[in-house]
Amino acid sequence: MTFVTTSLAIAGVIAAAIPILIHILLRRRRKPVQWAAMSLLIEAARRHRRKARLEQIILLTVRAAMIVLLGAALAQPLLGERIGVTGERTTHIILDDGIIGGIIESDGRTSFERQVAEASVFIKSLPGGERISIILAGAPARFLIEKPTADHRSAIRAIENLRSREGATDIASALELTETGLDREGSQAVRIFSDFRRGSVDDRRRPPVLHGPAGAPIELTASMPIDEPTTNIQVTSIETARSPLSTIGTGDLLLVEVRLRRTGLTPEAVSNIRLEGDAMSGVETRKVEWSLGRTETRVDFQVRVDTDGGVLEVMVDPDALPLDDRRFVTVDGREPTRVLLVDRDTLAGSTRLDRLHGTDWFERALLPIPEAAIAEAITIDRVDPATINDRDLEGTSMVVIGRPDLLPIGFESTLANWIRRGGIAVVLPPGEFTTRPWASPLLEALDVPWAVSLESSVVDPPRSLSAEQPSSALTTLLDAELVELAPSVRIDRRLPVNDVPDGDVVLLDDQGDPVVLDAPIGAGRLVFFAVSPELGWTDLPVRPLMVPLVQEIVRQGSALSKREVDGVVGLRPPLIRQSSVATVTFPGSASQTVTGAKLQIPDRTGVVEGYDLGGNLVERMAVNPDSDGGFVDLLAQDAVAAWLESSGSWRFTGPDTSVVEQVDDQSSLAVILITVVLFLAILETLLARWFTRGGLRTRRSLGLTGANADAEIDRSRRGAAA
Repeated sequence: MTFVTTSLAIAGVIAAAIPILIHILLRRRRKPVQWAAMSLLIEAARRHRRKARLEQIILLTVRAAMIVLLGAALAQPLLGERIGVTGERTTHIILDDGIIGGIIESDGRTSFERQVAEASVFIKSLPGGERISIILAGAPARFLIEKPTADHRSAIRAIENLRSREGATDIASALELTETGLDREGSQAVRIFSDFRRGSVDDRRRPPVLHGPAGAPIELTASMPIDEPTTNIQVTSIETARSPLSTIGTGDLLLVEVRLRRTGLTPEAVSNIRLEGDAMSGVETRKVEWSLGRTETRVDFQVRVDTDGGVLEVMVDPDALPLDDRRFVTVDGREPTRVLLVDRDTLAGSTRLDRLHGTDWFERALLPIPEAAIAEAITIDRVDPATINDRDLEGTSMVVIGRPDLLPIGFESTLANWIRRGGIAVVLPPGEFTTRPWASPLLEALDVPWAVSLESSVVDPPRSLSAEQPSSALTTLLDAELVELAPSVRIDRRLPVNDVPDGDVVLLDDQGDPVVLDAPIGAGRLVFFAVSPELGWTDLPVRPLMVPLVQEIVRQGSALSKREVDGVVGLRPPLIRQSSVATVTFPGSASQTVTGAKLQIPDRTGVVEGYDLGGNLVERMAVNPDSDGGFVDLLAQDAVAAWLESSGSWRFTGPDTSVVEQVDDQSSLAVILITVVLFLAILETLLARWFTRGGLRTRRSLGLTGANADAEIDRSRRGAAA
């Protein structure tokens, strides 16, 4: 037999021993004083001492047994091993305070507020000595109360002040934090409070295996998955880019692409989208009509932005989950885009087209008409590859490397760090034949898995670009034109590149080999040409595809790198690109001194501002909610149990079950013991009354002496005979 709360059983035994100890310790041993009638009393006491002591022992035994059995009953004894019941132990409570907890329910409360109320009721129901710790599952998962405490009132006050965050839920990480506290002595229990909608369960991660101290079993309990459907429309992304560079006179127009996603119920509906901010004057609105079952859509804006840039904010009509109904993006001022060409200056005449290098053709594609107004939107500089350093990269948006084989030794790491901070590097194979392994050091510094050959090879017979090109973020606006423009391009020489993931291919030839590749590196990008844009390799430079391809690389590449700079609540911090930033201010007025390029992970949406040592604003970065955590689709209990099963065997309870006991093929003796205690209480009362009126004493003991007793007996007999 085992006890759920062993301490109560021990306390009962100790309490039963207290009266006995008091009786023993407080007995007074006085020296008898002889007096005239002392002999009569001594005789009477001698006759009654043994019987009176027996009565006292019986009453003391019954009363002590009552206390012992009452303590044992409160300790909840079990026949067999204990499987996990509430009692004196440590309970680790996990609260789902992710963005999915911001759903507003019919009573006006959020889902997270309801879960906090349920957790408060659960904590109040725990025994007073039970310790609790509290872990918050909103990314990044963290402790609210790390060291288990028995102060339940303070724990309730702590969770009542919480609000759901705008980051995704990470229950797997919360369970990993819980695992660090399971090695303590005593029994352990874990309780998860969550609605377990799709946004709360990340199928890409599995919860860890939970082990108790010395392999002891752990009680694992979770809330029943919610079964109330709802709908949620969220802003998933904002992509901004200047108008195409070839469009003369429209360099100050901004293209804004807003993507929306709908989860949960998908009926026919109409949504209003609003675009505003200090980067533009006025407000732009659009109306979106959702057909039955439609889950995604895109809304395009074309707005004229202010000269000094600013912040744009996109909002949709409020719905059941308002935390992901808006999104921010920062817009740079109307400053020229600086492109750095890294190549040797051969001083080739402009009329000798066959002697132009790939960087020369790249420059011509960027500025097809040097005298046009578009020249004000772009600045092109050149630098010799042998003398390039990190100062040349400051303030540069794009680097076009025409001779990567001549870069200084060790410059690859400097270039890689610049790319990760949001730079765009376009790498062209050397037009001259070389067997130097120039590509491997660069790709290793960038952690890119491509395998580039040492030498280029002649393509015989020549190939052409395929009419069907893969979908790429760099060429998204050229998809309709590639069908006609790509097949006219001839390829005579190529640099074989292997081990290229499908998502990294921008253009491929008619044999399926990559021609242009693109890989995101941190907040920046690496664009790699397997076919150098020179006439000795291909006729692409003189084909209509060259100008829009180069300009889209600049335009879309800048937009994509800008998006990666922004922070996401609970997932990643915004990225500082300006080396002059000394301090930053987060939404909510929290500030941080910059000791490196990486900031702390933000916990709320808004705009992060960076200041230099003089207090001047030098950079703005947006922080947006983690929309991947806002899926409101319902999950079945079996699906949640299957996801949690890697950590152990879980039970699910409803909100009305505040204290849950689980006994596996065991029987509790608490009720039986309580019944025995009640019986002993009645027996003690009867015995006490009986002993007070005479009890076990014989009728011969009514008098003080033997003679008096005999006389009393004779009188009784005569009265009975009469």
